[in-house]
Amino acid sequence: MRRRFVLAFTVLALSATVISAQRAEPDVDPREQKPIFRLSVSLVQLDAVVTDGKGRHVTTLGRDDFEIFQDGRSQPITAVSYVDAAVDWHDTSGLPPLPQEDWRPIDGRRVIGVVVDDLRMSFESIYYARRGLGQFADRQFVPGDRALLVTTSGGYRHAPELTASATTFKAAANRLRYSMWDITAASALDAIDGVRDAFDASENFREYTFAVSALEQIENVVDALKPLPGRKSVVLVSEGFSIGGFGVDGNYIRDAMQALVDRANRAGVVLYAIDPRGLVVTGLTAADSVGNPARLASISSMRANALRDSQDGLRYLAGETGGFAVINSNDFAGGIKRIMADQQGYYLIGYQPEEGTVGSNARVEFKRVKIKVKQRGLKVRTRSGFYNIANE
Repeated sequence: MRRRFVLAFTVLALSATVISAQRAEPDVDPREQKPIFRLSVSLVQLDAVVTDGKGRHVTTLGRDDFEIFQDGRSQPITAVSYVDAAVDWHDTSGLPPLPQEDWRPIDGRRVIGVVVDDLRMSFESIYYARRGLGQFADRQFVPGDRALLVTTSGGYRHAPELTASATTFKAAANRLRYSMWDITAASALDAIDGVRDAFDASENFREYTFAVSALEQIENVVDALKPLPGRKSVVLVSEGFSIGGFGVDGNYIRDAMQALVDRANRAGVVLYAIDPRGLVVTGLTAADSVGNPARLASISSMRANALRDSQDGLRYLAGETGGFAVINSNDFAGGIKRIMADQQGYYLIGYQPEEGTVGSNARVEFKRVKIKVKQRGLKVRTRSGFYNIANE
């Protein structure tokens, strides 16, 4: 059975959206707005985070401070507003977390989904992930937060569930265990029946299955978070995978990832990534043979290239949706803290696309969007673009 996201534009389940080009009214709770990415024939609206040289959020910019380019061509900006997601809309200080059955979308202060790619993580990485996620539950999970945790070894036949309880989330993190890959652990095999013969080696098929497992679980979490208002985040904890795929069609994995990016963008989900391996030593070690000098000279380079290739997928998914990847860092808990700090607010920016960009007569293609800030020393992170299919 062919994967359902081979063609990027066949996987988009788009919801009806009514768009206003006016600046957000101050008395409207931004979290009651529709998903962040909105697309119609007349307006494209997306979110962006602006930071200064020290990584601090900049919140005082207006329409004249931004420039937007679609496929390299300047576009007229119609509206800019800043959404302060850190505002305590409901004072829940000192109160216990709401039971899951009682919580409403408006009650959520931050929404985070965590996907742990445990199928191919080392024993040490599982330990670091379990400890770091536990520390997040103990130190950073506050009343009003909603979170979920799923693993790539957990299968796809049950919908992930959000919890308002730090204790419940920590219990899920504590259940993380080192997983030896086997035929029963990779339920993704059912989804790619018939593909295996195309691979020239079982190792290629194994790596391919791992990549499919991670992408599938992220897709499930994105779909679970889509109905919630505001800007949501999904964190992939993984030792990475190559963008180029494994042994068959090099474009297959890239196409699947691009489809996932567009799906996340339209759901208002920002993807982040953490490599639990931390700082990896790629130089020679005592275990290396002292044989052929020429081969020894290439070992370090080979290891560095393999590490970079494995992290390319993490950088890509995060960068294309406005997030970032935490790599080469031994501070897992600090990485989670950075991600949580990034949820404090964002700009909603709308622009008028060129005529014929979106519509039933337009050829389906990916439109690259770039936002620039005129003020020097500031950086902006936003989504990379969209397929020109209007929300229906």
